[in-house]
Amino acid sequence: MPIDEAVYRDIDRLAAAGLIDTIITGTRPYSQREVRRLLAEARRNLDRLGARNGWASRIIDADQRAYGAWGGGTTGFDAASLELTQLSSPARGIPTDADGSIDASIDPLAANRGGRPLANGTTVDLETLHSLSLGRYVALQASPRVTGLHGDNVVGSRPGLDLQLANGVVELGNARIEVGRDYATFGQAPTGGLLLSTNAPPLDMIRLSNDRPAALPSFLRYLGPLKGELVVADLGTSHQVFAHSKLVGWHVSALPSPRFELGAELIDEVGGSGAPPASFGEKAVDAFPLIDVIRHRNTLISNKLFGVDARWRVPSAAGFESYIEGAVDDFDARRFASSLLQDGGYIAGISFSCIVECGRFGARAEYHQTGIRYYTHDQFSSGVEENGVILGDPLGPRGLGSYVTLDGYFGDVGYWAVNGAYEVRSGNLYGVVSPNPNDASFHFVQLEHHPGEHRARATLTWEPWSRSRIVTLGISAAVERVMNFAFVQGRDRINALGQVRFEYRP
Repeated sequence: MPIDEAVYRDIDRLAAAGLIDTIITGTRPYSQREVRRLLAEARRNLDRLGARNGWASRIIDADQRAYGAWGGGTTGFDAASLELTQLSSPARGIPTDADGSIDASIDPLAANRGGRPLANGTTVDLETLHSLSLGRYVALQASPRVTGLHGDNVVGSRPGLDLQLANGVVELGNARIEVGRDYATFGQAPTGGLLLSTNAPPLDMIRLSNDRPAALPSFLRYLGPLKGELVVADLGTSHQVFAHSKLVGWHVSALPSPRFELGAELIDEVGGSGAPPASFGEKAVDAFPLIDVIRHRNTLISNKLFGVDARWRVPSAAGFESYIEGAVDDFDARRFASSLLQDGGYIAGISFSCIVECGRFGARAEYHQTGIRYYTHDQFSSGVEENGVILGDPLGPRGLGSYVTLDGYFGDVGYWAVNGAYEVRSGNLYGVVSPNPNDASFHFVQLEHHPGEHRARATLTWEPWSRSRIVTLGISAAVERVMNFAFVQGRDRINALGQVRFEYRP
């Protein structure tokens, strides 16, 4: 199921209300089969809300009608969308320093679009979605996209005709094998996390996973149901210093309690034409960061980040949820504090989904922080990106961000959301000092001081309520105040975005 479908938002709110006990949030997208299972579980548990289940019952009905037949018909046509965007917001690059670089752009108004291109000007995007089941075990999906641009500073993949999605899946019991181009997100926040987010374009990958959470045998059953995912992706040639570098990523989540989720995650950029040589065994070992921590390995064959995430739900407290994610770039136990504070990144959030009535009004607050050399690297100097788009948090390196969202469903009018953001990105440039062998006294030093770039942003979104209408209309508008743009003192500007989206579902 494409990661930007509204059903994810609905499932999150149903889980916050206590209607879903076996949900793993740390890895997405979900399969169509998993979406149907989660909606069915929520329906079975509607009695938990008593007489207050009106919204939940209505949204489950709408989602089951909209998504129940996906992939099961004979036409293979699920949806089509036409998006018109007017953007006044130039993208800027990320400064290079002695710690490394990343060949990606910063433009928050163009972020979290799944890598779709957006110009500083006018963008027209036409996209269709097709899925088809071939018997009980095989499914195919494709989403061709045509994009026309009139402007400059394009963020995202190339315009013209492209495939946003194209993959085939084999399901054998609970095992799922996928080959092709698809989304991958790790983390607890609605937009994904520090390692892989909704900002990232779909990756050309092989993915192995279990479709629904499953318990392990023997004493391991006390960990609760588990879900694991392994991704091996080819990052291609565009923007890559080593053509066809591979991205290895894995995420494992456990549910020790229906209200508590705990996960571990890794992404590792390795290999490619001209990259530091390494055997298959060395690359496999490199994907297990605890070995580096114990042995202080310094192989310099990859660029990796490792982290953990967790979520806690209290449905009886107005649908309260808290979640956190922390990930470090090249953790070293010998410099424990600086690894966490200077090389670490964090996302922390709290939300209330049932302040008035579940679905009627919700509130969310998040804090984001990224480390000094986050997503950058000296050898893999293109950084953790594809097609010039950061795979993780679009905040980029050396950033702090605070975010507030108020949203809900307003009667028959539809879904509305108001988002506020304040971000600060440091303009300082750093290097490292390591006078002793094997990086024993490694530490960062500031080489240059530049003013920080401050951005204050507000976004308003409206979408129709019903998933059953044939044609729907959605509207988004945003305004952003930028101070010290590109780290130049006094270089201030106002950015703006207006977007209209038409969607057709047969």
